[in-house]
Amino acid sequence: MIGPGTATVGAVSAGKVTMTVSTWERFQSGDEPTDLRPEVLTSWRRSRLHGVDPEHVDVPFTDADPDTRLARIAVPILSRMAELLTGDGSCLALSDERGAVLWRWVSEPALRTTLDDLSVVEGFCFDEEFIGTNGLGTALETGRIALVRGSEHFVQRFHHVTCVAAPIRHPITRRTVGAVNVTCRAEHTNPLLTVVVETLVEEIHAALWQSASRRERLLLDAFLHARRRGTGPVAIVGEDVLITDAAGAALGLDHRDLWAEVRDLPDRGEVSLGTLRADVEVLRDGSTPTGALLTVVDPAAGRPRAVPSGAPSGSRSGARSSVRSTAPSTPAPDPWRVAAQRVAQLADAEPVAVTGEPGVGKLTLLRDRWPGATVLDAATLPADGLGEWVRALRAAPPGPLVLCHVELLDFPAARAVAAELDRAPRPHLALTVTGEPAEGAALLLDRLGAATVAVPPLRRRPDAVAALAQELLDADGLTLAVEALAGLRRHAWPGNLRELFRVVRDAGRRARGGVVQVADLPTDVAAAAARRAPTPLERAEAAVIACALADHRGNKSAVAKELGISRTALYAKLRAYRLG
Repeated sequence: MIGPGTATVGAVSAGKVTMTVSTWERFQSGDEPTDLRPEVLTSWRRSRLHGVDPEHVDVPFTDADPDTRLARIAVPILSRMAELLTGDGSCLALSDERGAVLWRWVSEPALRTTLDDLSVVEGFCFDEEFIGTNGLGTALETGRIALVRGSEHFVQRFHHVTCVAAPIRHPITRRTVGAVNVTCRAEHTNPLLTVVVETLVEEIHAALWQSASRRERLLLDAFLHARRRGTGPVAIVGEDVLITDAAGAALGLDHRDLWAEVRDLPDRGEVSLGTLRADVEVLRDGSTPTGALLTVVDPAAGRPRAVPSGAPSGSRSGARSSVRSTAPSTPAPDPWRVAAQRVAQLADAEPVAVTGEPGVGKLTLLRDRWPGATVLDAATLPADGLGEWVRALRAAPPGPLVLCHVELLDFPAARAVAAELDRAPRPHLALTVTGEPAEGAALLLDRLGAATVAVPPLRRRPDAVAALAQELLDADGLTLAVEALAGLRRHAWPGNLRELFRVVRDAGRRARGGVVQVADLPTDVAAAAARRAPTPLERAEAAVIACALADHRGNKSAVAKELGISRTALYAKLRAYRLG
C-alpha cells in the first residue's frame, strides 16, 4: 500500500520540496540552479524554450479516443492495481502517445477535486511542450520513467502534487503508444511510486505481446531476419505497423503514407525518401499483403547504406516518398517554386504583390525573376522622408521595379506612391508585403489592381529544408548527421530562411570531423529532432486550420467559429501544429 502512512515518506518530501521551491524561484528569475537533478533542469530548460508560462497555463483539451487497443488492454491491469491503492491518496492514469489522458482513477474524493482543478481528467493533454515539466509529458519526451516531485513541476499550480510516469512501448514495433502515471500529494511522495509504475508498465507490455496478431509476429520475424543480414538501415511498414532499427528510425518515416504507396507494388520495387532510395519487398501471408520491408541504399553506389549521415531525414510530417516499380514518379512540387512559377506567369502582365512572413524569400524570389530590378525599401521612409523617397522612385531607371515592405506605408505615402506610378506607369512592377498591410498600403494595392502571390513559410516546406541546408554546407565539404537533419526539418523556423541560413552557418563552424551533429545546433532546433511525427489526419487538420487563418486574416475567433471548435481548443491546436 502506498500512502501517507508509509515509512520513509516525510524525509523525502518535506525538505526536498522546500528546497525546490527556492530553486524554482531562482530559475524563473534567470539563475541556473546547481541543487537540482540534471534531468529536471534539462526539462525546465525545454519548458522555457517552448514558451510555457510558469505561473499560469491552460491544459489543452483534445479529442483523444478513450477506446483504443491500448486502453482496452491496459485499463483492466490498472483497475486491478487500483483495488490495492484504495484509500491511499493516489491517482492512476493512462495516456496516449501525446500525453492525452485516456483513463483516470482516483482513490478519494478530496484528491479527485484537486485533480479536477488541475485538469488531470480524460481528454486533457499533458504534453511537455504545452504544460512544461510534468510526469506524463516528461516521460514521453525523454522516453524514460520520470519522477517529478512537487515544485519540480515547471508550472506553479502543480507544485502541491507529485507525479511518476513511464512510457509504454509496443513490444513489436517499439513505438511509444502511451504512458502510465501515478499522482499523489507532494507531502506523500514515496519511492515505491516508481515501483508501482514500473510494475504496471511491465504487465501492460506483456499483455500487448500476448495480444499481438499473427500478422505482427510475421512482420517482426521478417524484420529480425533482415537485421541479421546486416545490409543497412531497415524498416517494416504496414497498415498500422512501423518497425525500424536505430538508423531507420532517424528517417522519420510515416508508415501510413508509405504503406498506401507500396502495398500495390508487385513483389519488389523502389521508394525514394528525399535523396535516399530504399529497396522494397512486399511481404505476404499467403496472397494477402501484410507489410513491406524497406532497405535503404546508397543512391551513389547502389548498395545498402550503413550510415545515412548526410541524408534527408523525416520531418514532423514524415519523410516525403515516391514509389516506382520500373520508372521514377514525379515528386511533389516545392510550394516556394509553385509561388515562383505563379509570379513568372503574372509579373510580365500586371503588378504583383508577393506576401509572406519575414524571411520567407519574397525579395529573393523577385530577384530571381528580375536579376537587374531596382529595389526601393519603404522601411527607409522614416529616415529619408517621404519627399526624398518619392524622388528616388521617380529617378529609378526603366526596367523592373520592386517596392519592399509596402505594408509600412501610411495614407499620405501610399497616395504619393500611387500618384507617381499613375504619372509614370511601370510595365514590370512588384511589391512585397510582410504581415497585414496598413490601410494606406491596402489602398495602394487596390489602386494598382495588384495580383497577390503568397510565399509559404519554411515550416511548411520540410523537404526544402533538407536541400537548402545541405547546399549551404556543400561549399565547406560538410554533411549533416541524420539526427541533426531531423532537428532542422522538424523545427518551426519562425525566422524562416534567414534563421535557417544563420543556424546552418553557425553549426558548420562548430562541426568537427566534417559532419554537423545534433549537438552543434541551437537547443531549440536540436530538441525538435525528438518530436513525434504527426499522423496524416493531423497534417490534414493543420492544413485546414492554416487555410482558415489565411481566409480570416489571423482572426482566431472567426476561425474557431468556422471550424466549430472553442477558442481554447483552437489555441491548443495552433500550438500543437506551430501555426500561431
